[in-house]
Amino acid sequence: MSITEDLERLLESKNKLLNSIEVCCESIEFWEERANQTFSRMDELENESFDFDEAYRLSLAKESEKILNRVNFENSQLDMLEAKILDLESSIIKTLAKYAKKQKK
Repeated sequence: MSITEDLERLLESKNKLLNSIEVCCESIEFWEERANQTFSRMDELENESFDFDEAYRLSLAKESEKILNRVNFENSQLDMLEAKILDLESSIIKTLAKYAKKQKK
């Protein structure tokens, strides 16, 4: 395989990972917005009176827990993708170094 083919393959993999990172970031933004809406509803419920609907409060608490779990999942996915990007970048550097070494001979 030529240097061009190697680099194209590596860069294509990196672009796919970057697209996945973008999707994760968009998902995190979506879930954070949902969390903010849920927290606002919880604040409104608690500020209305001391005689609030306990079942509604519990459903909001469960929803917020589900959302936070989703955000945590997306963050862990993002960490994994970023690690893969670093590995790919290292592979790109090694490929270029190997090619440069061959050129010196």
